[in-house]
Amino acid sequence: MTRHSPQRALAKTSSLRERLLATLAQYRMSPKKSLGQNFLVSDQALDRLIAAADLSDKDLVIEIGAGLGQITRLLASKARWVIAIEFDPQLVAILQKELAPFKNITLIQTDAARCLWRGIIDYFPRQEEGKIKVIGNLPYYAAVPIIIGLEEIINQICLLIITLQKELTERIMAQPGGKAYGELSVRLQYRYWIEKIAYLPPEAFYPRPKVASQIIALRPRPTPAVYVQDEALFFRLVQAAFSQRRKTLLNALSAHQELGVSRSEWPTILAQAHIFPQRRGETLSLSEFASLTELVFPRYFALRTS
Repeated sequence: MTRHSPQRALAKTSSLRERLLATLAQYRMSPKKSLGQNFLVSDQALDRLIAAADLSDKDLVIEIGAGLGQITRLLASKARWVIAIEFDPQLVAILQKELAPFKNITLIQTDAARCLWRGIIDYFPRQEEGKIKVIGNLPYYAAVPIIIGLEEIINQICLLIITLQKELTERIMAQPGGKAYGELSVRLQYRYWIEKIAYLPPEAFYPRPKVASQIIALRPRPTPAVYVQDEALFFRLVQAAFSQRRKTLLNALSAHQELGVSRSEWPTILAQAHIFPQRRGETLSLSEFASLTELVFPRYFALRTS
């Protein structure tokens, strides 16, 4: 028994699947498809997730999607404090009962896709050597807004361990030249080191989804992958380049006059960046987007300050 977790709460007398099904039956609850509720029921996958999180009693953990508290209990047994985020009011009512024995869990009912993370973590002062880790099984419809929203506190996060649909992880980790490579790939690879942790087949969840998933780790970079003077301009350029994927880079960028560059100027800028104007946005690397940003910056700055 640890000082944070009652022994009876962590007793492993049955599998994760059996415990989850028993809890659903106890509260006469069915998972809600509209909220993307697919609960992890693979003990092996849970072991991989916890090992990847490398928790210590100095960690502050944010769990996104506490569900029925199966993972929350385990996190609370290892971390200093757990902030458990859950949107579904029915699940929150269950969690208030299931997690009552734990004194190091704060349960918050909110939509993680619209959450003001700064306001939440400011209530939890950390020890000097403490770390913030984010763990969650993110529903497909809300995964991207949640990940982007967490950028608000990226300087205070040391690790994200998240479970996503496999198709989304492929987009996040895609390299230039492939169909999966896009604005999301550039944005997250600019901010994070990204690593695959585990492949999860549909049967790793209840109810069983139609697609496979993956657990990935995102570690914030101490400095972005490439240097740019104006980060907002960098992301504007990336967005413009991918806004019309079938168009050449020249045509796609020329349609965005808010960048401060006329169509007649783009061929010169692209040539200075050693980028052929007939290429498409999905072929550009982060360093090439950075080069474009630096060349466009004087014109963009002049437009913004005129």
